Amino acid sequence: MVQAASPFCNSCGGTGVLIEPRNNQAEARVCTCSEQCHTCRGSRFVMGKDKAGRDSARMCQCEVRRIRVRMFNEAQVPGKYFDARLEERFKDSQNEDVFNTLLLMASDFQPGQKGLLLMGPSGVGKTFLVAAFVHEIIFRRGIPAHFRDFFHLLSDLRSGYSQDKPEAELLGPLVEVEVLVIDELGKGRNSPWEQNILDVIISQRYNNQKTTIFTSNYTESRKTTLVEKVRGKDGLEGDNETRDTLLDRIGPRIHSRLKEMCDFLNMTGLDRRHVESG
Repeated sequence: MVQAASPFCNSCGGTGVLIEPRNNQAEARVCTCSEQCHTCRGSRFVMGKDKAGRDSARMCQCEVRRIRVRMFNEAQVPGKYFDARLEERFKDSQNEDVFNTLLLMASDFQPGQKGLLLMGPSGVGKTFLVAAFVHEIIFRRGIPAHFRDFFHLLSDLRSGYSQDKPEAELLGPLVEVEVLVIDELGKGRNSPWEQNILDVIISQRYNNQKTTIFTSNYTESRKTTLVEKVRGKDGLEGDNETRDTLLDRIGPRIHSRLKEMCDFLNMTGLDRRHVESG
């Protein structure tokens, strides 16, 4: 954990870091209260003794803070969730089980540990909690993470392939990062190309023993899964509905792999967007 800066700072509340929404992303920066470090006096390192009594230099907490600010900005958390935290003020009876699971996972995180797949209706707080998890493991633990919306991820990859960018360049950051969060799994046209890309990412992360966390509005049951209106050839919604399960959306091969690499958790409750706006 990075040491607090000034506990009396009204801007950062003693964390030494400010996070604000900017250009659709949550952007972190070092607070002015901690720009001048009185411990290392700007050298970014602190001298001490190792276990053998020899002189050694360790990274100052101010430099650790700068590194984790950079890591958070590289994680690309959506700006809407700039204030997402795994703090007691955000826990309630509706999200308590998932909240506690993510908090325990962050505090006891070990490289390669099993991931999570949060399923449930829109608005129950799945994305908020996984964004808070990304904040927790970066600033508390210094673990690299990356946050991607599934639909935008596919769009970016499609654009990259059309520009003839090497696959290693496009998929490398997604495959190699220690923790990858994929939000709204299953969203999109569900084309063979989309399923193939998802299969490649998941398989490579599984083989590399990397932790992956997913959210999805599609569940294991047709009774609880996302209900969608069927669109006609004119693109307009008709009267018919479809209730695809998660298995329907991602296919048996990917579904089976996810069962191996993730614990499946359901979230239920009221749509928080409507409650908060009301």
